[in-house]
Amino acid sequence: HQNVQAEQNMLVAAHLAGRAFSRSYVGYVHAVSHSLSGQYDMPHGLTNAILLPIVLELYGPKAYKKLARLAVAAGLGEAGESKETLARRFNQAVYDLNARLGIPDHIEGILEEDIDRLASFADKEANPLYPVPVLWGREQLKTIYREAVKPHGG
Repeated sequence: HQNVQAEQNMLVAAHLAGRAFSRSYVGYVHAVSHSLSGQYDMPHGLTNAILLPIVLELYGPKAYKKLARLAVAAGLGEAGESKETLARRFNQAVYDLNARLGIPDHIEGILEEDIDRLASFADKEANPLYPVPVLWGREQLKTIYREAVKPHGG
């Protein structure tokens, strides 16, 4: 509490981050990340980074429109290309960025016997609080944990 300007800037940054978070489809990424981080003592940011492209893939066609817009904005394609092609290209770019940063494309050590409990935690956190393109229940959330242990990214 020695720099009022720094505190004000942090308040603005936190507000903007919260607005972006609530509009960006990362609800299930964040909820699953919380349970994994707590259960397996992993850094929350790392699990978020690993899970992001996995969850975006699992959203499938429901996320293509927004992911296609992101792909065009990121210079990964042209607006006339199919939304699916652009969405897949964007998702691959996330995997590629993670790889360049040394972030793994999967999480080792998730135990099958933990998945039901972890999915229950994620379900309670995410539903109905987070805006997402597809509403999933506990059974669908289990898929994220199972996909997270598989190598991805091509």
